[in-house]
Amino acid sequence: MAPGPTDEIRIEFDAQQKLVGDLTPVKCGFCGTPSRGKLLHQGMLAGGFGWDCPCGARGLHAPLYDLDELYEDVLVAWGLDSHTPDLAPAVPVGESGMLFASYVDGDSLLAQLFAEARRQGAQVAATQVVVQFVIPGHTPPAWTWDVLWAHPRPLGG
Repeated sequence: MAPGPTDEIRIEFDAQQKLVGDLTPVKCGFCGTPSRGKLLHQGMLAGGFGWDCPCGARGLHAPLYDLDELYEDVLVAWGLDSHTPDLAPAVPVGESGMLFASYVDGDSLLAQLFAEARRQGAQVAATQVVVQFVIPGHTPPAWTWDVLWAHPRPLGG
């Protein structure tokens, strides 16, 4: 991960919690160019946010704590082949009411995801962005998001 956020953006919603206006651009994780934001519509990423850079890179908001569920969809959204991550098996949780629990090591999964993307010929990077949601009647504290970037081919080549 980058040592600190590279951008600050505001995401505004109306009273029905629909996005107001365009999603704020963020700096590309490769070239630093402001990248156009978009709502995502595929798989587990549906309803999430992504960015497309003119250099060809694609950035996605993908929380590391959810990377076990988002892993395959991130690869596909980057234009790469889907691949299943290597995960520790889920274990029963006794009398707790939870069926299964498994520890998610987000940093390890990120390293695995990046290795898979590189194996498929992509370059990868990670940045962070501070996000302020603006919602009528309620403005929650700012969040720091991980934005995972992939470029399908070597830059400059």
